[in-house]
Amino acid sequence: MTLSLGMTPVPRHDDSARVYVTELSAGGGMTAVLMATYPEKFAAGGVVAGLPYGCAQAAGSPWVCMSAGGGQSPRQWGDRVRAARPGYGGPWPRLTVLHGTADAKAGPVNMTGLRDQWTDVHGADRTPDVSDTVAGFPHQVYRSPGGAPVVETYGITGMAHGQPVDPGSGAEQCGTAGAHLLDAGLCAAYRLGFVWGLGD
Repeated sequence: MTLSLGMTPVPRHDDSARVYVTELSAGGGMTAVLMATYPEKFAAGGVVAGLPYGCAQAAGSPWVCMSAGGGQSPRQWGDRVRAARPGYGGPWPRLTVLHGTADAKAGPVNMTGLRDQWTDVHGADRTPDVSDTVAGFPHQVYRSPGGAPVVETYGITGMAHGQPVDPGSGAEQCGTAGAHLLDAGLCAAYRLGFVWGLGD
């Protein structure tokens, strides 16, 4: 089940282990907001070309945040999420981030901020437990101290601001290139569904 941002921000489905949220750009920022403020409602979230939670406040401006990031340490980033739900002890949603390395609207520094923020929230370090390539792009997975994958990143080399698609009819393909739907040879929707086990 996926939450559309056009609906109420709190899903009505009672099984939080099967509720996911994802969006692009400002919607990616909203995905981080939903994960931070309603962590018990979501199993995982996917931020595509978005921002860490609290980035605009950290940077003093949304425009500074988008271009230069929020300038926070991993602990400071994590504290912003924890402050959104004081006293909440988990579990926290798993995060997947897809971000273009040539994104001039929301700089790739924001993928680093998201990684730092959510590895800190999960108590994971910033040394990837998996570092490989998917469809030729750098892919990293960070595990919690208990060994569960909690943060995953895809750096889409050379991609500008948008949602990566891979037009075609193959099992791992999706989409049609257009405004903010960029033919990257990797389908973000497929990757998120695969990680979330939606094909099972």
